[in-house]
Amino acid sequence: MLRQILKRRILFASVIASVILGITFSIALTNNPASAKPCFSLLKEYYSDATYSVEVGEQWWPCVGQPSQWGTTSQFMISSTEGCGGACDPRNP
Repeated sequence: MLRQILKRRILFASVIASVILGITFSIALTNNPASAKPCFSLLKEYYSDATYSVEVGEQWWPCVGQPSQWGTTSQFMISSTEGCGGACDPRNP
């Protein structure tokens, strides 16, 4: 009788271990989640007038990290972008 109980406990422990290993391997071998990073970084430079000679402010949204800004905005602005690579960039599939 004791031997029968021991066999059942070993069988139960084996089934539980198999389930845990199966779940672990299925999680480990699945695809990585999609990246939440943007497709491009954005830089906006603001100038005091139409000569674009005196910069009065700037806004920066990088691919990685926190956006930053300083100064003030104006209607005289130059913006530029740069690709972040990854799924958004057709040159880097």
